[in-house]
Amino acid sequence: MDNRRFPRTSREENLALTLLPSQSGSLDPADRLYLTTHDVSLAGISIELPAPIKPNTDVELWVALLEEHGTYHLYGTVAWCAAPEGQLLAGIALDLERADGRLWAAHFDDDGFFSD
Repeated sequence: MDNRRFPRTSREENLALTLLPSQSGSLDPADRLYLTTHDVSLAGISIELPAPIKPNTDVELWVALLEEHGTYHLYGTVAWCAAPEGQLLAGIALDLERADGRLWAAHFDDDGFFSD
């Protein structure tokens, strides 16, 4: 969590997260979780979890930003999962080249801060 490339903005946004199948697995609709963000950055999102998710798990996200900023379809990979201060969190490294990644990036200024 100390290797952050961009500044974090504390934001509680709603999102749907789907665990993507591994090469040998299949997608199960039960793998969709409805969660809340802990913070966001240009290249990542920290989410609150009810149960751990293994690092290197690929995920598909639908993030609904408040204040009429829209809903964004994103892809990423779980970078870490930990329980600092007793709250289970995971960091998702976003793939900004897929889906709405470039639209997501447009919400951040040149220094990587979220701009409303």
